[in-house]
Amino acid sequence: MNNTSYIPGEILDHRHTTNCFWSHERGGWVCAMARSGSGTADESDRPLVDVRDMLVVHTALLREFRLAPGAVARVPAGARARAATVDRHLNLLCDLLRHHHTGEDELLWPTLRTRLPAQALAQLDEAEAQHAAIDQALQHVGTSCCSWVERVDADSRDMLVEALQTLHRLLAEHLDAEERTLLPLAAAHLTDPEWRAVGEAGAAAIPKSKMPLVFGMFSYEGDPDVLAGMAKAAPALPRLVVPLIASRVYARRATQVHGTPRP
Repeated sequence: MNNTSYIPGEILDHRHTTNCFWSHERGGWVCAMARSGSGTADESDRPLVDVRDMLVVHTALLREFRLAPGAVARVPAGARARAATVDRHLNLLCDLLRHHHTGEDELLWPTLRTRLPAQALAQLDEAEAQHAAIDQALQHVGTSCCSWVERVDADSRDMLVEALQTLHRLLAEHLDAEERTLLPLAAAHLTDPEWRAVGEAGAAAIPKSKMPLVFGMFSYEGDPDVLAGMAKAAPALPRLVVPLIASRVYARRATQVHGTPRP
């Protein structure tokens, strides 16, 4: 492929670099070396921020909350040890979702709000309202979990199953809207450091002892290239060790909670 780009009135023999990208909207290359009249690169032409790491997180959370009602429903009345195992997994999932939304509420939405065109602000308002509804559903799940673990009977189990089904429905609606509307806007309007700060805050909230399990949860259906990029921010030893054991750690947890290493 010839990677020479001809830019009228400017550079006639430009070689594309990693700062150049193909725009499907424009039907051509957008190149960092293309100069505006002021002699500086046009900021609106910068490459989009890679937001695929959030898709990995979304996929894992949505899968686990989809599977959660079934995991609870399979626990027989009186099976306290089994209930405690499932409860431990649910607590981890709820903590991950809370931390994920806190990072968005504190680091993503406020920055994005200052840069979005007025017509896009309604989408951001909707996402924030969805967060509030999901927070209420999380509180209901937490209360229902406490009741179930204490009683381990059919009534408390059914109440928790219903709470988890409601949470999954709200989460599925929210993540679908976020991925269709807000992630493309974030990719266009945020800088790489601003986007990385969101992911770093989420990673910092995960206890180190849980990192292999969480990374295994992400790895189960995640894009390997994206996962490799996510691991780069970790210190050297965890960066080398965690990917090697993560799949086995998650398979063990999945067997305990779902009865199969491949739920």
